[in-house]
Amino acid sequence: MSKKNLCLVVLLLFVLSIAAGCAPKASSAASTETAAPAAEKKIKAAYVVMDLANPFFVQVADGFKEQGEKLGMEVTVVDGKMDAMTQVSAIENFIAQKVDVIACSPVDSKAIEPLVKKAHDAGIKFVCAAQDVAGYDAFISIPELEYGLAGGRMAGEWMKAHYQGPVEVAILDLPELKQIIDRAKGLEQGILEKYPEAKVVAYQSASTPETGMKAAETILQAHPNVKVISAINDAGALGAAEVVKSMGKAEGFSVFGLDATPEALAKIKEGGVYKGTVDINPKGIGGMVADTAGKLGKGEALASKELVIPMTPVTQ
Repeated sequence: MSKKNLCLVVLLLFVLSIAAGCAPKASSAASTETAAPAAEKKIKAAYVVMDLANPFFVQVADGFKEQGEKLGMEVTVVDGKMDAMTQVSAIENFIAQKVDVIACSPVDSKAIEPLVKKAHDAGIKFVCAAQDVAGYDAFISIPELEYGLAGGRMAGEWMKAHYQGPVEVAILDLPELKQIIDRAKGLEQGILEKYPEAKVVAYQSASTPETGMKAAETILQAHPNVKVISAINDAGALGAAEVVKSMGKAEGFSVFGLDATPEALAKIKEGGVYKGTVDINPKGIGGMVADTAGKLGKGEALASKELVIPMTPVTQ
């Protein structure tokens, strides 16, 4: 090859290399077109429960956390400690943190009501569980009178099968919590409906094992002939059952609760004084709260703003 031709070849290769360098890179274009979509926003949901000293709410909180985590949500639970102001403070903190959904089982619905509007103004959805608050986006409902009736009828049916003649009955209620008053009324109505010879001789406030023990002591000292204690929840009933045994009154005695907590179900299975409860699946309620919060957090429409919890009596 002559020197002239060699120079022409080198020049041609140089020009082609420049042209190739100026052309758009296919790999860059392809990477732009197939870039992964941005990760879906993680929903933040917070739940202020009524009282974690109550085994029922321990189960509810566990169900909420487990289901929320399964759904890929960021979930937080705060203990309301049976105090309205503790709940108010917790909800205000969550509004300031700009979570997506706040759930609450209120101690005092009226105290929480202004915070629902405040949450909505901040673009936050509000879910109620067990008791409602005006303005809610969703309500996981336990119809209180019907719940009490379910427990009372269960107790009355048991009494009809195991007692004869007049029987003195005591009811553990919680008048400090207005929403629960109808539940206690339902207990009495349900017992009398199924066992008209029952005589309710005492009402005593109790919602935890400790207060249940104190209430049972007071009742049995004032009314030693009481043979049945029916309670607005399992927590108080568990304490009452322990006192009945410790006072040597277990023979022929019956204790009934509500909520079907694991502790109560274990006592029923033992076959002692704890005769029955009503299952509303506390852990499942927590799961329902998480499911509902997830839908609201995504902006999905709910089939209904009120979800009613099913009730199933459980006896020995």
